[in-house]
Amino acid sequence: MEIVREETRRMLRGMIPLAVIAFGVFLLAGADPARSAVSLLLGTGYSLLLFRMIGKSAAKAVLFPPAQGTRIVRRGYFFRYLLTGVMVFLAIKLPFLHPLAAVVPLFFPKIILLWSMYSKGKGVRR
Repeated sequence: MEIVREETRRMLRGMIPLAVIAFGVFLLAGADPARSAVSLLLGTGYSLLLFRMIGKSAAKAVLFPPAQGTRIVRRGYFFRYLLTGVMVFLAIKLPFLHPLAAVVPLFFPKIILLWSMYSKGKGVRR
């Protein structure tokens, strides 16, 4: 579980600058600053929660036989998809949230992982 905490902290350190950059982009696009800030904050928090849930699910799954571990991972996957659907629905329906600003942070972990991979030279043929 220690690696899950470490990776979650690393993800948070990467998400903060991305959220600030996204906030600047939304401001330049003329979006309401308060709605954008709240939406980005909630979206970033939710994205971090999803990342932690993935890590905890994987850490738990390796403690069990493969068939049971697979079920644990699938159940977690389904639950995260369900939560994401609810979050997107609420982002669209709630008037104090900017839907795009709430959804953009869901891509932050992928951006951070790709950036990390390419900046360390892993996966890049030289």
